Amino acid sequence: MFNFFNEIIADYGLDSSLFNNFNIINMSNKLVYIEGHKGVVSISKQNISIRVKKGVLLINGNNLQIKRITSSTVTVIGNIKEIESY
Repeated sequence: MFNFFNEIIADYGLDSSLFNNFNIINMSNKLVYIEGHKGVVSISKQNISIRVKKGVLLINGNNLQIKRITSSTVTVIGNIKEIESY
C-alpha cells in the first residue's frame, strides 16, 4: 500500500525512526491534512488545536473548520495563516 510520507523518507534516505510523531500537508494555506493526531483540544473559527504525540498543533486563521476527522487523520479547511507546534 502506498504511503506518501514513507515514500519521501525512503527517497531522501532519512532515518524513519525520527519521523514517528505526526505528519502535516499544507495545501496553499487553504487545507491542512494531519496524520497521527491524538484528538481535538479546541475549535473556533480562528483557532483549532490538535493534540499530537509530543505536543499540540495550533492552526490560526479565518473561517476554519474541521472538514473530516478519523481515528488517525484530521483535515482542516479555511484561510490558514499559521501553524504552530508546542
